Amino acid sequence: FLRNGKILNLARGATAIDAAFQIHTEVGLNMHGVEINGKPVPFSYVLKNGDVVSILTGKGKPQTDWMQHATSRSTRAKLRAYFRQKQKESLWEAGKILVMDYLWIHGPLIEKTSYTKQGFKVPMTVEELQTFLPGKTRYNHVDDLLIDIGKNHHRSFLHQTISKLFLVPQKLLIDAERNRKSIVPSSVIAAIDESIHDAKCAEIAADEDRSRSIGGIKSITKRKAAHNSSKSKNQVYCYGNNGPVEYADIEYLCEKCLPISGDEIIGTRPINQCEDSVAATVHRIGCTCVQHVLNQESAARDRLPIANGVKRMVNSLRQRTHPSDAQLRTVQLQWADFNAINTVDQSLETYPFRAEIEIVAEDRKLLLADCSMIVSERSEIVKTGSCTTKEHATLSFLVKVSSLTHLQELMNELGLVHGVMLVQRRFGSEL
Repeated sequence: FLRNGKILNLARGATAIDAAFQIHTEVGLNMHGVEINGKPVPFSYVLKNGDVVSILTGKGKPQTDWMQHATSRSTRAKLRAYFRQKQKESLWEAGKILVMDYLWIHGPLIEKTSYTKQGFKVPMTVEELQTFLPGKTRYNHVDDLLIDIGKNHHRSFLHQTISKLFLVPQKLLIDAERNRKSIVPSSVIAAIDESIHDAKCAEIAADEDRSRSIGGIKSITKRKAAHNSSKSKNQVYCYGNNGPVEYADIEYLCEKCLPISGDEIIGTRPINQCEDSVAATVHRIGCTCVQHVLNQESAARDRLPIANGVKRMVNSLRQRTHPSDAQLRTVQLQWADFNAINTVDQSLETYPFRAEIEIVAEDRKLLLADCSMIVSERSEIVKTGSCTTKEHATLSFLVKVSSLTHLQELMNELGLVHGVMLVQRRFGSEL
């Protein structure tokens, strides 16, 4: 039954996921919680005769493991269609990042050596890229082009496609790339890998079938593990000038991204300063404060004259730069062993790092008290905040922790609190 008395006719063994999609496809796609007879249950809950089902909707979205718990053929078909669409979207995003970064890097060369009409500007948006199709390629629509580039994310395929699109000798593009010290900024590599990883997970989920054997489940699990393993092994980044790696100074942590020992980090320092005179500011990978520095370094390494179209792009990046950060360079950093340092220097704070935790939960009495007790016992609270709606509450805690592992343990414990649906770390702080 639903709360309004409507009867759901479901097959024996149907789960809460099947019930949500039988009500309506949008209900299933936006489900973030389920209540049976007024009590929260997992999505995998097997329904029984007489159960009163309440589906909580909002900002939820299907997870890849839902395919394992969906028993209805109709539900699996809807989930499969959803994951196929998400796969396309992720590949499209990866292709867009690859193409736009490539045009930003090689724009001057393309404008200078293209056999097309003189005076054209390299496209800086997807819409502008559409106007150049098909060229000598087989693509009539930009979406098909980007999805294919996202799938075949090899540099050789990108060289070939750009060469046909803008009528530039492929050898010139390959030679120009070989002469570069760094091909792509690390943040671009990370964004591409994330999109491709999301596409792979969506593909695996869409290929799963409820009727597969236990061996099939193990096989898919191995595929996921192998994909994650290869991703971590191949993600090698090189920052700055490849000089000696410095240790991060915890007195110079970026206030906008709040790095913690254990995070992947990169440093910035004024160009005219050496490591003996001033410590490098420590940033998390992906911090907006360091992104423009990476872009400027990449542009500076390109000795080709910058054409008008690329100049506008570079200038737009510089306009977002703070004046005080205009003359910075990147520095390779790594974390020191703070546990060892603590044993020698007792004056060092036990919890030197700050992080903001966001908790989304079903609103109930004593929710804030229960969460605050755990946070205060496991860390040091700096500031708190809360926001409630009719059904949900969002709690924020700015805390001090000793490491990324310490933070993860705290978040795992908060996730076990009754009614809590989501615990996540914010990038920086909004408190």
